[in-house]
Amino acid sequence: MRWNKPNVRNSLHDLLGRDKPSSTAWVRDQGLEDIRRAMLQCLAGVSGCEVARMNMRLRYAGDIEALWYLRTDLFNTLIPLRGQADAQRVLDHVTPLFQGQLPRSLRAPLMQQMHL
Repeated sequence: MRWNKPNVRNSLHDLLGRDKPSSTAWVRDQGLEDIRRAMLQCLAGVSGCEVARMNMRLRYAGDIEALWYLRTDLFNTLIPLRGQADAQRVLDHVTPLFQGQLPRSLRAPLMQQMHL
């Protein structure tokens, strides 16, 4: 009996460029949590329905890609509360944290997307 039989799911993950589970999975998960924590800290000191909603979305984001796309929503949530300049500073602080964490399909435009 082969333990590592190729299957459709593994083949699809290979085609999509997804990382396979490895001994570095803990490091990737730690990076995810560090980014999540940094994004949540940006909401500290402000309140309201939109902030609570954003907080929940950040807490329950399942992977690094979800957090990557939530950057824009975080930015838009902070603009009315802190102003555009401060929201941009937050985005400029959070975006580099994704360096080396994103799948290949999102890596190339990282520096271009630093400023929305």
